[in-house]
Amino acid sequence: MRILIVEDDPVLAFTATATLEAEGHDVFGPALNVREAVHWAESEKFDLALVDVNLDGKDEGIELARTLRDRFGLPSIFVSAQTTAALANQDAALGLLRKPFEPQDLVDTVLVSVCLVNGGWPPPAPVPRAMEIFHTAGD
Repeated sequence: MRILIVEDDPVLAFTATATLEAEGHDVFGPALNVREAVHWAESEKFDLALVDVNLDGKDEGIELARTLRDRFGLPSIFVSAQTTAALANQDAALGLLRKPFEPQDLVDTVLVSVCLVNGGWPPPAPVPRAMEIFHTAGD
């Protein structure tokens, strides 16, 4: 799976990249802000974006998730501690992975997301306790 990481915290971005690459995914980024994320989406084809809600000290990730979906057909999962903002904008993403999370939660979130994108349910992996799903097949 080709995954775009949009995260302005370098430690979290590195950890997410290393975790997902170890599982065999092609990981791109991190895009540190909206401009970089859109640039990546214009030049590459991705299956999923993992988007931090709070970029550059603002909740720019919410509108970014909408842009990625509307312009590029790219579904997103919010990866954030900004749960109130994420939950108030469920239309923008498939779900939310709450920070902090365990590496296995990230791996399972991607597996669940693949299932959601492909219209299947239930997912092949358990839904992590740190994940909230906004949309399932048929929504």
